[in-house]
Amino acid sequence: MPYTDPHVAAPSLWAVRQEYGPDFEVSVIEPDDVDQRQRRLAIEEALIAVYRRESGENTTANFARIIDGYKRSNRRADGFTGGELAEGETEPNTAPGVGPLPWTDADEPTSRSWMGLEWTAPEPLANAYGLPTDSGVYRIWDESEPLPLEYIGQSGNLKNRLYRHRRNRDEELLFSYAVVDEADEQHKREQVETDLIGAHFLVTESAPRDQF
Repeated sequence: MPYTDPHVAAPSLWAVRQEYGPDFEVSVIEPDDVDQRQRRLAIEEALIAVYRRESGENTTANFARIIDGYKRSNRRADGFTGGELAEGETEPNTAPGVGPLPWTDADEPTSRSWMGLEWTAPEPLANAYGLPTDSGVYRIWDESEPLPLEYIGQSGNLKNRLYRHRRNRDEELLFSYAVVDEADEQHKREQVETDLIGAHFLVTESAPRDQF
């Protein structure tokens, strides 16, 4: 099994090839301004988000996932090579993901019901104290120029993550968060985050200002 560098999906694609055969189909497109990294990554998020919305499923090899029966390699520098699981071994990245968000109010990225989540009322980052330690997603924006948003993120501990943002960003920026009970693992939170970034791109035609 290959390492996760130079491409993070390599272990998963290798496992799929081992399990189901060697044939892959590839399709390529070159959108405008694809040479700009931030825009390219935002388009990727939008494509995955739309795929999740339309199919109701997750892609196989994104979000550091791998198919049942296999364990992922790490980065080359770590020296760990994955492969088939031995009897009794487990791999957390084979766990099912979360389904697509409802896309309610998808065109209103600062709405308290954006994408069907229950967002808290916006507050200045200066007030990012006493927050819950739950898993969830959050958004940060400038009240004087709400769109595009400043940043969209996810965390297994909203309190710690937003506290770091308060220390490193303008405290007058607004933040809002949504607890996501089923997002107890990183790949699940990243799937929700991808829906949000993808929806944001479809509305604003840009990534959040400080994303990627």
